[in-house]
Amino acid sequence: MGKQRPAASPFRAARLTGALAPDDEREFGLALDRSLSGMLPALGGLFGLGVLLFSAWDYWISPQQAATTALIRLGLVLIGAIGYRDWDGRIPLAWRCALVYITHAGAMILSAALLPDGLLLALPAITGVMFPLALVEPRLLRLSALALVPSLLFLGLAAAQLPEPAFASSVLAYLVMLGLVAEVARFQGRLVRRNFLAERALRHAARHDSLCGVLARGYLLELASHDITLARRYGHPLAIAMLDIDFFKRVNDTWGHPVGDALLRAVSQACADLLRASDYFGRVGGEEFVCVMPETTVEEALACAERMRTAVGAIRLAIPRGEVRCTISIGVAGLAPGHAGVEDLLADADAALYRAKSNGRDRVELARETLPASERETP
Repeated sequence: MGKQRPAASPFRAARLTGALAPDDEREFGLALDRSLSGMLPALGGLFGLGVLLFSAWDYWISPQQAATTALIRLGLVLIGAIGYRDWDGRIPLAWRCALVYITHAGAMILSAALLPDGLLLALPAITGVMFPLALVEPRLLRLSALALVPSLLFLGLAAAQLPEPAFASSVLAYLVMLGLVAEVARFQGRLVRRNFLAERALRHAARHDSLCGVLARGYLLELASHDITLARRYGHPLAIAMLDIDFFKRVNDTWGHPVGDALLRAVSQACADLLRASDYFGRVGGEEFVCVMPETTVEEALACAERMRTAVGAIRLAIPRGEVRCTISIGVAGLAPGHAGVEDLLADADAALYRAKSNGRDRVELARETLPASERETP
């Protein structure tokens, strides 16, 4: 079998094109929305405060109109402030952002239209507020949708109030600024997408075993602690299985560590392939693995453990000098009232695993604490 050319990494693809694969783009969009939702109260509040403070500029331009423009600014900012809150998700984030930006930018434009030459004088501020928007919302379609209504409002009022030469120059300046804003958004979009991929890669590396690709010990125990808490709260079953490859040291000593590493990966894959979406599997030691099975009775966990034992026994790892086979021993423990936490549950599964080793290996044993009281006698 010839060597396959490595596929381009998502990080490299994003760097070259500024776009992600569809699934990655959806995940990126959700992450960006969560970030925006958290920033919106602070950013919206600062935007609203800035709009209100510009009332002083109105007074400097035309004291006679200052009271009217102040009321317009205050009224629209108060309406837009509805979008600062998340309302427990009842208002979509896109609508909240639109409400804030349209009302706040609209307040600036309408106030400027009431002042002598106000639209011309306020043009730098009206276009300037789009640049921070491009930094926090770099998705061009959403950015364009947010800027559409204020842009139409400005162009309509400018066409009605300004002489033709001034209107033409203001439209040209506005369009140039829109182009610059779009370029800022495009550059920012590339940057945040690259950061998103880098953060996700780091998070994956921290949570997964670098050799086998299954969950790392720390992350597996974190998930297990959470699921144990839920199982206790709602009275649901939960079981874990601890697996150990029999005579694994012989594999390393006889065939070398590269073969041992390949065998670890093969065992991980064989076991993980048998699990449900709600189960998870991780490496907790050299050749030790743990499978956590929420919503699973002891009987179901034993059946799953037997399937894993059979699947591993069927592994035939081809090497230049033949093939390598292996077996596993498994200890199963179910969550019981006496378990204070995940460590106690693991200790019981480990004791069952030790018993499986002592009883001949290549077998599944159930923790004594999980057995009926009549079956717990020590042999």
